[in-house]
Amino acid sequence: MKERGVRGTDLVELTGHTPANISRLRQGKIRSVRFSTLFAICDRLDCAPGDILIRITDEEAEHPEKGVFVINLEDEADN
Repeated sequence: MKERGVRGTDLVELTGHTPANISRLRQGKIRSVRFSTLFAICDRLDCAPGDILIRITDEEAEHPEKGVFVINLEDEADN
């Protein structure tokens, strides 16, 4: 986002989500995201979903790189 001059408020306007929801999304504190939201963000950032979403190992999740936010989906798979 920083490289492209996009702020959180830009994503609020683009997606129609609340600032709190965008903040949680940016912090990795969500369990899911709608494809329409993901595609709108990708359109604004001029990127593909694979540019902003990556799968990492459990070991990598213990010490993520700066700017990488971990979303643990294991709880959802059990339900």
